[in-house]
Amino acid sequence: MMLLFGIYGAGITDVTIKLWGYRLLSIVIVISTWKAIGYFKEKKTKNVIISVLTVPIYLVCLFVVMVGFKLIYINTNELDKEKQYIKNNIDNTKAAYHLRIDETEILNDDTQNLKEIENNAKVIDNISLVTEEVTLKTLGVTQTSTGYYSYRNTNISQYEINGKDEIVYIAPREIISSGNRTYNNKTYEYTHGFGAIVTSATSTDEMGNVKYIQKDFTVKNQPIHISQPRIYFGLETNNTIVTNSDNKTEFDYPTTTSQNAEYSYDGAAGLALNFIDRMILALRQKDINLALSSNVSNDSKILINRNIIQRAKTILPNVIYDEEPYMVISQEGKLVWVLDAYTTTNKYPYSQPITIEHNGTRQEINYIRNSLKVLIDAYDGTTKFYITDTSDPIIMAYKNMYPNLFETETIPKDISSHFVYPEFLYNIQAEILQMYHNVSTDVLYRGDDIWEIAKYSRTTQTSTKGIKQEPYYTMLKTIDSNQMELGLVTSYTLLDKQSLKAYLVGTYDEYGNAKLRLYKFPQDTNILGPMQLETLLGQDETISKELESINISGMRTIKNMIAVPINNTVLYVQPIYQISLNETKSIPTLKKVVVACGNKVAIDDTLKGAIKNLLSQSALNIEVENTDTIEDLIEAVIKANNNLQTSSNNNDWEMIGKDMKKLQDLINKLEELKEEEDKKKQIQNQLTTNQNILTDDIQNNV
Repeated sequence: MMLLFGIYGAGITDVTIKLWGYRLLSIVIVISTWKAIGYFKEKKTKNVIISVLTVPIYLVCLFVVMVGFKLIYINTNELDKEKQYIKNNIDNTKAAYHLRIDETEILNDDTQNLKEIENNAKVIDNISLVTEEVTLKTLGVTQTSTGYYSYRNTNISQYEINGKDEIVYIAPREIISSGNRTYNNKTYEYTHGFGAIVTSATSTDEMGNVKYIQKDFTVKNQPIHISQPRIYFGLETNNTIVTNSDNKTEFDYPTTTSQNAEYSYDGAAGLALNFIDRMILALRQKDINLALSSNVSNDSKILINRNIIQRAKTILPNVIYDEEPYMVISQEGKLVWVLDAYTTTNKYPYSQPITIEHNGTRQEINYIRNSLKVLIDAYDGTTKFYITDTSDPIIMAYKNMYPNLFETETIPKDISSHFVYPEFLYNIQAEILQMYHNVSTDVLYRGDDIWEIAKYSRTTQTSTKGIKQEPYYTMLKTIDSNQMELGLVTSYTLLDKQSLKAYLVGTYDEYGNAKLRLYKFPQDTNILGPMQLETLLGQDETISKELESINISGMRTIKNMIAVPINNTVLYVQPIYQISLNETKSIPTLKKVVVACGNKVAIDDTLKGAIKNLLSQSALNIEVENTDTIEDLIEAVIKANNNLQTSSNNNDWEMIGKDMKKLQDLINKLEELKEEEDKKKQIQNQLTTNQNILTDDIQNNV
């Protein structure tokens, strides 16, 4: 998505000169038309042309007046003249994107960092060490070698397992509907998926592989009770099926490599049709077998519209549906899909527009609300629409039009307790907050406090370049909360800087209400950003040696760094997985975990070991250098040069090589920043020159 820079909305020129000019234009058009018709009847062609040209001449004059008004009256003190309209833009943008949120300043204290880690062991034990990518890669290899199932998505959630709350991934086991592995008789035999695989998000097994909590097909004595595991409605259920057909039995799940348990659907879904109705349906579905096959009788039930997103779109088409619905296991043991839906428009006054990508298309909006949640039963397809934001006028208009469509009861707590903040909405809000955090009109006008989502470098090179860090779900403990929460997190730095400035947390409370909060560090603090930390880790001798031990031929590493908020501090956690390049079905294996807090860093084979090292004397010190400005870089270059001289005097050739590399990296970054500063000065000087020339021309003409 892309924020359209430039403050959006009407200004003083629009509401004065332009507004009254257009009102007068309507009068001019009426008079000129009336005059032209009169002259035409009198056959005075010249006067007709003059009357017609009155309108474009008027528009040219209006344009000149508007430009002159802006240059002579507004540009002399633009901020003061436009202040109210900038405030309108700020207020309406926050309202349109639901960003009237709490902003809390964090009192970071380096002396308390490790104490925060030590006093919050429960949060540490529940950090999401395993990523969604690693989980899906593992399931794609280990769980599809037998059977006929696919794992399109997996979602993180919190469940009670053996009397203890744990953070897990729920991966629906859906029937394969497309791709290289397809099966015959999908209409009658391979009709449904079965249950879900549950894996730990916080730990791996002894070999460093994904740890399974629940994967068997049996529904008895499972850590998470599932009473009805069959998935007839999902994301991969794209074809029409026939149940209770003659001479055909549905395959339920594989009991061996060559045998399957059998099942007969007894749910409420499906159409029981006579021959004529089946013929009509066959023509619509372009499948004549639905009518002519000897397996289909009047007692058979035909299930259509089984894709949950398309099912919801068919019922209520004029909203945006999230492309990543997730599965929840209810207290009764039912499998229920949660589908977030959004109302949008691009007509909200004064709100800043943004371009989003959805379903393969680009769309400009300036208003969005997650005011609707759709719950779909995976077994019988029962689809319920719940309004979650009654302050949204768009969804309330739909409610007035279709009063019987929306549920009047609240969402069951056993479902809402597993809600996670939707990433689609979060990304849009995080993008807007880069400019529209707690900012005043003069700061926004000058662009003095623009943030950007923190970048992350996957190399050890010091550079201003990097990739934007994707938001991630993790267990956290914020300063204003009495308990730990499962939240969606992203971090901010100042524009073109690397030090951490703030982080954004999206969570759900115990009542199923979405909460978005922003936490900011004081101006005078220098908190390591993800890219800074990655660079320092690559330069540390101890860490580098540990990482080189797993960076061997025929292997590649998968790593991802997350920042976990814990009260007044931030704990960085970087799990590093190893995967074989020589095996087509290689699964990721956890090899190392790096943790960092303040100016301390530690590494070990497990998260517990790394945290233990961080809190002990074996923790490594990292020297935090502020290299955000040219002055800071010059100081860093001088210091690096002194270190190079020291290592040269000691004939330490290994350190000489590292010091020379660090010095070269700093010089390269200094050159990049110098080029950026020069470009900014050139643009500013050119704009000032052009403005002065235009002002002089207008004043001379006047």
